[in-house]
Amino acid sequence: MMKLERIIAEIEKTKETISKQQAKLRELEAQKTEVENLQIVQMVRALRMTPAELSTFLHGKPDNAAATTTAAANSSLFSRQEDTKNE
Repeated sequence: MMKLERIIAEIEKTKETISKQQAKLRELEAQKTEVENLQIVQMVRALRMTPAELSTFLHGKPDNAAATTTAAANSSLFSRQEDTKNE
């Protein structure tokens, strides 16, 4: 009988550990979502578009002002200097 009790205790301990790990996983996923959302907000703010321009941009119908603003922001956000030392 001692062996059965030990196995039952181990099962309970394992269930408790799994429960704690699931809670930790949910918390980490929530933190990840929060950081992703913050990054999105920062990128949108870097574009310095008016709400109307942003709405137009997101709907896929950029006018000249929004296209110019977006192009300028994209070039500054994603610009990088080319390595020409080895050429």
